Amino acid sequence: MHSVWQDLKFAVRMLRKNPAFTVVAVLTLGLGIGANTAIFSVIDAVLLQPLPYQDPGRLVQISQTALQNQTTGAAVSLT
Repeated sequence: MHSVWQDLKFAVRMLRKNPAFTVVAVLTLGLGIGANTAIFSVIDAVLLQPLPYQDPGRLVQISQTALQNQTTGAAVSLT
């Protein structure tokens, strides 16, 4: 534990000695942490939260696709 304390004191001394590096390092850490938090918040809200419907596991999507006629090449719609 003593060596950790010495390392921290040395780090603080070096950061006080180079203020430009300190500002860049703190801004980089702040931007990285902020971006990570923002992205996680969006992913949490969009993908991880359950849908706001009663019984969301029963929701289905119905779609329609067009088949291509082999002889004429025209699209045929199925209804």
